[in-house]
Amino acid sequence: MKTANTIKADVRTLLEGSVLKSFITREGGAIYVDTRPTDSKKPDCVVSLISGETGQASTKGLLIVKAFYSDELLNDTWYENMSMGHTLQELLFRFSESLVTDPTYNFQRVGRQIYSEQPNELVASHQRYAVLKINFNINNTLIT
Repeated sequence: MKTANTIKADVRTLLEGSVLKSFITREGGAIYVDTRPTDSKKPDCVVSLISGETGQASTKGLLIVKAFYSDELLNDTWYENMSMGHTLQELLFRFSESLVTDPTYNFQRVGRQIYSEQPNELVASHQRYAVLKINFNINNTLIT
């Protein structure tokens, strides 16, 4: 049976070979699991997981991948960097397609969400993130 930590490690490994990771590191960011440095202003990527129903035969849950980016300052006003947000959403979509085709997990296209948001805790730092949320179902009887 795969644990939440094993799943996050596997997803991080899959991220290591992705275009998303190349883009994030080229922009000066890094890949983290569960959290990132609270004072980071870099375009970091964070992998987290919400485990759902775990049984003898299967494990279900929700994978969340957040790619952070900074707003732009123009004439003393902060605006969302729409270009960066679009690029990160596209890269998250491409990464999610690679997850869907990975035979180890049953990541599901149905219900997949990709969008950008700026939660209250990021307003003061003028940051936001593009986020991928995708459900999975692991058949534990197939894992060796």
